[in-house]
Amino acid sequence: MVKVDFSSNVNPLGISTLALETIQKNAFSLSTIYPDTECKALRKSLSDYLKDEIDDEWICVGNGATELIHRFAQTFIRNKALIPFPTFCEYELASERTGANIVFIPLSDLALDPDTIIEKAKNSDAIFLCNPNNPTGLMCNTKLIEKIIESVDNSTKILVDESYIELSDYSPRMHTMTSRIKEFDNLIVLRSMTKSFGLAGLRIGYIICNPNLIKRLSSNQISWNVNGFAQAAGIASLQNLNHLEQSRVLIRKERSFMQEAIKKRTNTFIPHTSDVNYFLIYLENKRSTELRDLILARNGVLVRDCSTFMGMGVKYVRVAVKTHLENLCLIDALESVDN
Repeated sequence: MVKVDFSSNVNPLGISTLALETIQKNAFSLSTIYPDTECKALRKSLSDYLKDEIDDEWICVGNGATELIHRFAQTFIRNKALIPFPTFCEYELASERTGANIVFIPLSDLALDPDTIIEKAKNSDAIFLCNPNNPTGLMCNTKLIEKIIESVDNSTKILVDESYIELSDYSPRMHTMTSRIKEFDNLIVLRSMTKSFGLAGLRIGYIICNPNLIKRLSSNQISWNVNGFAQAAGIASLQNLNHLEQSRVLIRKERSFMQEAIKKRTNTFIPHTSDVNYFLIYLENKRSTELRDLILARNGVLVRDCSTFMGMGVKYVRVAVKTHLENLCLIDALESVDN
């Protein structure tokens, strides 16, 4: 039985009090009235939140980031897609559904290799870039992303997945590609309120790009794809940004504590550097599936086996940063199976 789930990388503080109170207070009407299929009020709130003079016509909302990744592939990918790896598996799954040829490009020391991406990008329909990357937890310098966008053909769509950027150590305002969205017609930025605002069960993701691309994406949207509870919670979450800032402070503090404690209290587990609310642990003496199953059975602690990420092998697990008492459970579990 799972007592503490470190495999899920959502906001460690969960949903904000204001968002929870909003859906509780309006449960009857949200349950009995069809939701706005265009998410007008939520898109307006997102426009105000993003600033940079991004009007709501530049925003498309979906049932979590995953739906939008698949809709992006359905809309724009026909023949070829580029995916640096290791990274989020849904880019590959979405591209496979279109029947496209997928070109995988390995990271260089867990960092993007822009020169190889540019070299391989000829005749590509799309390039997927995850920033911060999942599962590595590392931010990429936006200059490298800009270099890729400026160097490839304008017909190649660039999806920059920023699902975790609001939970990173870096100011989202300073490191997001949304500030460049009006300069590049082929740039599409993906965000996830699921991750940043603790709405995993409600599902909200959104895309920012020029209105012409929004129209094309919307042509593949089903009606009422975002339910009323999700829309109401999303709007309320954007009215309580202090909750997000408290989460960012907690993440920085607790990630440092976790990594130092693992180094001090174990001999065979090596935590990797990270910029976000999760990090990799290298396993010197165990396989990832072995460790996952062992501490789940003994301690009720679930970690993410990284062998399912292309290129990661069997020597890594990924763990989320959670609250202090929960994090102690992970450290105790690792110490109990340390050789």
